[in-house]
Amino acid sequence: MQASNATAQGVAPRPLPLPRANRLFGLAALLLMLVLGAALANLLFGAATLSPQRVWLALTGSGDAVARDIVWNLRLPRLLVGALAGVHFAIAGSLLQAVMRNPLADAGVLGINGGASLAAVVAFAAAERLAGDGNPYLSGALELHWLPLVACGGGILAATVVYRLSWNRGVTPVRLVLCGIAVASILGALVTGVLAGWAQVNTETVLVWLAGSLFGRDWEHLVALLPWTLSALLLLPLLLHGGNLLQLGDDVAATLGLRVELWRFGLLLVAVLFAASAVGVVGPVGFVGLIVAHIARLSAGPDLRRQLLLCPLYGVLLVTASDLLGRLVLVPAEIPIGVITSLLGVPFFIYLLARKR
Repeated sequence: MQASNATAQGVAPRPLPLPRANRLFGLAALLLMLVLGAALANLLFGAATLSPQRVWLALTGSGDAVARDIVWNLRLPRLLVGALAGVHFAIAGSLLQAVMRNPLADAGVLGINGGASLAAVVAFAAAERLAGDGNPYLSGALELHWLPLVACGGGILAATVVYRLSWNRGVTPVRLVLCGIAVASILGALVTGVLAGWAQVNTETVLVWLAGSLFGRDWEHLVALLPWTLSALLLLPLLLHGGNLLQLGDDVAATLGLRVELWRFGLLLVAVLFAASAVGVVGPVGFVGLIVAHIARLSAGPDLRRQLLLCPLYGVLLVTASDLLGRLVLVPAEIPIGVITSLLGVPFFIYLLARKR
């Protein structure tokens, strides 16, 4: 009746927001079910396949010792570390694309992953040279807890360099991507140089890590990453309002009273904390943020708060599914998740780049 009166008076009725909200939460529920399915598959399948009953008994603390060892010491911590890493890379990609107003922005494309990787590799080499007793990344919990901090320092420095090089009375999307690719290439060459000069027995282990891998990830890695997850998540809600305004453009945001550069710096810092801390634990897994942020924006619209409801679920699903695929294709050998995500992400990046021209 109200809609009829409005139409009769020549005023179009306002659409109700509930159906869109229902679709959003329905999609989130579907993604959650897919994530749970992927998690179960990761616990069931691998070099040794376990039945659902054996997995359940192992999770409840009963069952045979072999199943308990596989589930609790190998697959469950690996699954949780991968899930956290997926959340980190996904949120970082969503923030970077919102702040830069650029669907091509990603921690790997902008050199953040490269800076974090170089800092971590230099830390590996320095620690081994000083200690002379094996790789501290695998042998010492104290050193492991320092790696996300070291990686964050490298990521922040790399992001600063890229942003400064791309600044010319403003930042354009194409210039930002080109500068990011150039800096990432230089950082990759420096990583190779450090490894060539290092040439110790653990170089092979670090190369696996540089491919982006969950191999050997255990509870210590989860404990090392979790504080960074909680810290960045606590900062995130304080910056969402500014992030939404920045998507309108610098001039509009400034007109609305936003201190543009200060808010951009805060959002970039949180994005770097998410991405670089994950690199410190699982290596530079590329293109997760690029793929996930774009799909989340298509699913949820331009509102950053809606996007961040979906992108962590997309990120967890992509990383856990990629890890499962990498473990099953060449059993008993493994393909690092970074290889899988790159095979998916490179064509996706080329498609987006072609659309931006």
